Amino acid sequence: MIRALIFDFNGVLADDDPIHMEAFRKVANEEELSFTNDEYLEKYLPLNDWDCFKTLFAEHGRDLPPLKLNDLIRRKSIYYFQAIAEKTVLFADAAKAVKAAARRCPLAIASGARRDEILHILKQAGLENCFSAIVSAEDVKFGKPHPEPFSLAHERLREGDASLKVSECVAIEDSIGGIDSAHGAGMRCLAIAHSYGPDRLRIAKPEWIIDSVADFVSWMEKEVSK
Repeated sequence: MIRALIFDFNGVLADDDPIHMEAFRKVANEEELSFTNDEYLEKYLPLNDWDCFKTLFAEHGRDLPPLKLNDLIRRKSIYYFQAIAEKTVLFADAAKAVKAAARRCPLAIASGARRDEILHILKQAGLENCFSAIVSAEDVKFGKPHPEPFSLAHERLREGDASLKVSECVAIEDSIGGIDSAHGAGMRCLAIAHSYGPDRLRIAKPEWIIDSVADFVSWMEKEVSK
């Protein structure tokens, strides 16, 4: 039985992975560092900002003191918000999917995005009240592919229903690292082929795969009990 749904955010609901990549690239270039688009998809896309910069600096043999890391993240956030200030970044059918899901069962977000980014986009779309819990990058010690984000989302959902089992939660993800995170937390996973093709996602053995969030409602009507 499926009694709760836990959404990843970037690449699942928000079509902003390219914006994050370019904001990350601007800061990297300011530090005289670089990465290719393929490297971003392979190494950085599933990671939160903290782990992105730690990985980038480690790849180039550079030290990264905590104060420097915080400054890098601050600068990236400025570029990100500048890019989304005048646009809606949700996938076209994301709001419809969230509203339909919220009528069926409790929802949460487990994301490597910063809380202010998530809330800005949800409020812009009028979706902030659809979610019973939001787990952002600031809430966890270990980001994806570690299971902590999904485990914490389950814990927070249990505050509203102590009987909710982790096996009754389904994660909605778009990356191999995200699928691994969900499975590590003991959840089944619906993979959405936004960021990677279905064949690539099958490597992580998600229980279901759909082509886009436009297919989510049809999947939910088959799989989620009323």
